[in-house]
Amino acid sequence: MKGEVLQVRVVGGMGLDLPQPPESATLVENWTVDRDTQGFSSRVGYEKYRPNPAFNFDPWGSLGRIDSLFVYQGLAGGARQTILFESGGKLYLYYEVGQNSMTVALADRSTPTSTESASVYTQVGDRIVVTNGQDSPVVIRPWPLPKMADLTADVAAQIIRPLGWTGPPPQPITLKVATLADTSGTGPSTSAVAYTGDSTTNWYPSNGKALSFPGVYGMGRADGGDDGAGMKFQFRVSFISDTGSESPLSQEAEVAWSIPANDKGYRYCPSLIIPVGPKGTVARRIYRTIDDGSVHYFVADVRNNSETLFHAFRRGNALGFEAPATTDSAPFPASRARVCAAFKDCLFVDGGANESETVFFSKPGYIDQFGSTDYLRLPSNGGAVTGLYSYYNNLIVLRENGIDVVTGSYPGFTAQTVTRQIACRAPNTLDSVPGMGVFLLAQDGVYLLRGGLDGGAVFDVIEVGKPVDKELRRLTLECAPRSIGMYNPNERAYHLYIPVDGNDRPNLGLVFHLDKQGWSLRTGFPVGCLGRTYNNELIFGHHTGAESGDPNSERGLFVVSSIRAMGGSIVADNYQLSAAPTSRYESAWHDFGDAQVKKQVQYVTLWVLTGGNVVVNLTHYKDFNPAITGTNTSYITQPPDQADQPVYGSAVIGTSPWEDGRLVPIRIPVAQQSCSWFKFAIETQNDLTLVGYELEYAARNTRVVAGKTL
Repeated sequence: MKGEVLQVRVVGGMGLDLPQPPESATLVENWTVDRDTQGFSSRVGYEKYRPNPAFNFDPWGSLGRIDSLFVYQGLAGGARQTILFESGGKLYLYYEVGQNSMTVALADRSTPTSTESASVYTQVGDRIVVTNGQDSPVVIRPWPLPKMADLTADVAAQIIRPLGWTGPPPQPITLKVATLADTSGTGPSTSAVAYTGDSTTNWYPSNGKALSFPGVYGMGRADGGDDGAGMKFQFRVSFISDTGSESPLSQEAEVAWSIPANDKGYRYCPSLIIPVGPKGTVARRIYRTIDDGSVHYFVADVRNNSETLFHAFRRGNALGFEAPATTDSAPFPASRARVCAAFKDCLFVDGGANESETVFFSKPGYIDQFGSTDYLRLPSNGGAVTGLYSYYNNLIVLRENGIDVVTGSYPGFTAQTVTRQIACRAPNTLDSVPGMGVFLLAQDGVYLLRGGLDGGAVFDVIEVGKPVDKELRRLTLECAPRSIGMYNPNERAYHLYIPVDGNDRPNLGLVFHLDKQGWSLRTGFPVGCLGRTYNNELIFGHHTGAESGDPNSERGLFVVSSIRAMGGSIVADNYQLSAAPTSRYESAWHDFGDAQVKKQVQYVTLWVLTGGNVVVNLTHYKDFNPAITGTNTSYITQPPDQADQPVYGSAVIGTSPWEDGRLVPIRIPVAQQSCSWFKFAIETQNDLTLVGYELEYAARNTRVVAGKTL
């Protein structure tokens, strides 16, 4: 009986459709891709964000589930890295300098339910906009920060404020102008007019010999003429925020005065009491009309938010630009916005529950300023907006029943429908993957968006989750908005964590490996939300924390790493790493070309990298029967026909050479009867790299018997 060989030179990702391609796998659980061999390595795990064991879980010791997470990058190299997160109905800033760190509560925020998505963060310049659909959107400027000892609650309160304007400023108050009496032009005398209420007498001489700046200062006419002269001006005020955004204009405030007949030589400077703006206001802008006119022009900026007395000193020919139209700035239109994104230098927000099919956009470069006509009504058959994501020249708009794309530039943005066959309700799963496009989780699978709509290009929607569709069907649909996804540049993989089997928080990870173009699973990772640090490490917030009730349980932030440990716990007041994750690989079900022909598998040869005296545990199965046909646990990852390589921990330093891992075959005999289908599995908690395998088998002349009948 002549043996035959089926060779899989490099193992592939999961593929659960039957029949399976030979290089695919039935299960790839807790593996990552080895960059040198493109095989699967068991070097996965997670560890505390603050690795020093002495810190235990400080400063998150009392926190439960971390609902949302964002890592702000102020400068390259992490020089101004700041972490924002939400837990227990509060928004926190995590501030660290060297080995010192602290958490500071910034604001109370609503805790999302298990069926609601967590907060969405959008970085715009040196500021971060946070929306959640329940609370008013806020703007955070996390830098500069004082020394840690000086970061009090009052200081922290200054770095967060509401987004946009709630309305126009209050109307300014004008003071009466007390004119002077001077018919000779030789000097003023006390006015004969009796004034009640507040008034001022601010005047500029019109005489050319006086110390003045002729043609610039002083308002109105300088003399009363033969019949007297009346002056009337209107003033309006706006606020300027720390982003340069301008508020709506206030109502007009009028000031008027008259110059008696034959009085001459004086122009006047009216005084106003101007309102103080809300938090984030850095200046007040003053506009006024020319005498008895209706068009307002720029007078001056009061470059603070404290002084309330302003003297309007400029003459009409010294005024600046025309005041903006009333449509240029309006009260913030989306007080309960759920999602946001920056696109074409504008901030986009959805209309919240009240205007769920509308997106609003700010003026370019001014995230607090929304014009009254700056919005897009999306097609009504798509349902509510559930997510926004900026991708090159496109703004992807996720809808309850489809995907739209916004293109163009301000103010001529347009929206087009890409598909109405995909339901998207997990906005925090969108992330771009180099060379591919944007990944996202829909209600029926994982999709890839790529392409564009410029120059006749096509925007493609491609299902990429088909190989793991069986796992994705376990998704708890009601809790899908709690799912989280993010690309890990260091691992070259897109990580997706979803709630499955009725759970209300993510408890299963699916990883798309860019180098393999295939999927694997992650189990045992308590991911509640994800962030990416300056050095491209994925960090996550624990999905349970102190809610477990165990005072020694994990809580706070963790790093997805290669430590080969599943976190840790506090034992006798000391932090101890937990055991390594269990990595399991199950091959495809092989029919060796014809499932009707009975085969007898004789050997499984594993191609692995040597890694010391690591024992390989192999089991094998036949004909889709879950019962184990045979087990072999006696083989180690050492060269089979050469001397063993030195092993760290037992080798002698200075005597035993350091050797790189070698690609070697581990040939394992398999004892089982004939079968139509064959599968093997390996499981380990040790450091193992599986590159490929071979199956040696003999095909018999026996075929499957006739089918059964009733």
